[in-house]
Amino acid sequence: MTRGRDGGRRPEGSAGTLERWAAILGGTALGFAGARRGSWALAALGGGLFLAGAAGVPLSSPLRQAALPALRREPTITQANVTIAVPADKLFRHWRNVRHLAALFPHLDAVEILSDTESRWKAHGPGGVPVVWNSRLDKVRENELITWHTLEGADLPHRGTVLFRPAPGGRGTEVSLTLAYHPPGGTGGNAVSRLFGAAPEQQAREALRRLKRIMEVGELPTIKGQPSGRAERGGADARLREVTG
Repeated sequence: MTRGRDGGRRPEGSAGTLERWAAILGGTALGFAGARRGSWALAALGGGLFLAGAAGVPLSSPLRQAALPALRREPTITQANVTIAVPADKLFRHWRNVRHLAALFPHLDAVEILSDTESRWKAHGPGGVPVVWNSRLDKVRENELITWHTLEGADLPHRGTVLFRPAPGGRGTEVSLTLAYHPPGGTGGNAVSRLFGAAPEQQAREALRRLKRIMEVGELPTIKGQPSGRAERGGADARLREVTG
């Protein structure tokens, strides 16, 4: 039941009921997945979705909208492209050393190399809550292609591909980054946004923007004269020193 304009109660439509149960079931699945994996960020997100459905939060609410994809179980796929005035072999070597990637994604805290093909990634979500996953390389074509996927138990399951192709007119290299997220519960891009504070497509664009700046100029992009720009530069100094060596 919901309230009408006259303050009285009226029955919910079938669509509203379906959306409400989507929030309840999707939130329950996500909460259990987070609890099993020891991820309080995922558990909290699932609890929020469950409460939104149970309380009948309006359709316009971000929490309610986040519940709808839970019925579909489809991955959230995003792609970004950039042209960098650097040869493909240099860009390939830089990306192949996964420790460098912490400078491209601000939410990453550390990348530990476990073997030639596996690595452990540690990031932070809301309030500094840890988000951890192990990743394995699938395909590596020298100076052309790198693909990877997360292993079982990842807090944020996903796959990724980065392509390096000669840019027209000898302008350097075209770099294409594709990320496919499979968050538990099917909450897609909403889960990624809530964990890291930015939509997946924005994260991909910013990662390539940072890569371009590092490889062409040797420093991370900043917003001159604004506190946010100075903070970004200050917080990334240690990573940049490791990247540029």
